[in-house]
Formats: sequence, structure tokens, C-alpha cells
Amino acid sequence: MSTINRICFVWNADFSIASGIRALKEAVEGQHSCTLCEIAYHRVRQTGDWKQYKNELAQRYAADIREPCRNQLKPLELEVLKGDFPAVLCRTPNGVVKLLGSKEIDGCDGQFALFKVALDSALASVS
Repeated sequence: MSTINRICFVWNADFSIASGIRALKEAVEGQHSCTLCEIAYHRVRQTGDWKQYKNELAQRYAADIREPCRNQLKPLELEVLKGDFPAVLCRTPNGVVKLLGSKEIDGCDGQFALFKVALDSALASVS
């Protein structure tokens, strides 16, 4: 049985009207200031690959999947990240673990396949 209870994909944006408008403008222009958004979205919709991968992770680890903005994080999550956004976290019985930080996500160059390999490797080291 997996020790991962939750996986959090943390966007490098705040949850607000201003951020929503900025994100829509970026999407229309085909750009994203958040590299995790660049991987997960095509314009304003999440890609099929992203949706399928989240479902696979939820089933593989019997884990909840969260996609919070940075201002929606819980205090412990903020403490673990120390301002490193975007990021991927997981919750285990022992606490919160940072799986990927901005450096690793940025290193994927917006490519879903590279992100998936990096995250699968990080998850394997925890579970």
C-alpha cells in the first residue's frame, strides 16, 4: 500500500480575480508565466495528457489530487516550499514532502513527457 495520501500541484499564481484575468490574457497569447501551467494547459484548458496523468496518479497511489494556487496552501505546505513555486508536493503519514521544485519543473522546458518522468521518479523515491 502506498504511503502517499495526497499529491498537490502548486501553481505559481495567486487565486484572485487579477490573477485569473492575467492567466486568461497569457492563455490567449499562448504563453504562461507559470511553467507548471505551461505543462498542464493548452490555452485555457488542461490537456488530455494532464487529466489522464492525474487520474492515473490518483488510482496508483489511492491519493487525493489537489491543484492549489500558492495563496491557497496550508501553513505546513508553505513552510516546506519556502517560496519555491511552482512545485509538486505530497502528503505522507510522516508529513509533507516536496517532490519537485521550480528548478526541476522549469528544467522540463514545458514538455509533459519530461515532467512525467521527473515526477514518477520523485514519487517512486517516496512510496
